[in-house]
Amino acid sequence: MTGKIRAFMVTHREQLAYLAVGCMTMLINYILYALLTELLTLHYTAGNVIAWAAAVAFSYLANGAWVYRSTASRGWKEAGRFVLSRLFSLGLETVLLLLLITALRVNSLFAKLLVSIVVVVVNYLTGLLVFKGTGTR
Repeated sequence: MTGKIRAFMVTHREQLAYLAVGCMTMLINYILYALLTELLTLHYTAGNVIAWAAAVAFSYLANGAWVYRSTASRGWKEAGRFVLSRLFSLGLETVLLLLLITALRVNSLFAKLLVSIVVVVVNYLTGLLVFKGTGTR
């Protein structure tokens, strides 16, 4: 049984590492969002953008080093491509929050949680485009 688990972990190392980093990134994003919108009473779009920026900074460092094992020089070009890929998810996240909170009257924190799940999947796919093209493995 242990051998099967080990083989699974080796075969799916990248996806498991992404899942771990994605969960940590999602937690950073969600906790900051909650603090900014609930404690500091910022509007949900402002709280979302600030939380997104902090999460993207963490995600870039963690994904490049641990998930995709990027061997590229960790320069501004790669960072810029990563941020640009994440801008798509920021737009998607903002539109989905607007739809859920404003149009459907879903609680802000619950809406953020739902949207975060969608964004984790989208970010994995866009992360592949950034790091796989820069000399990983």
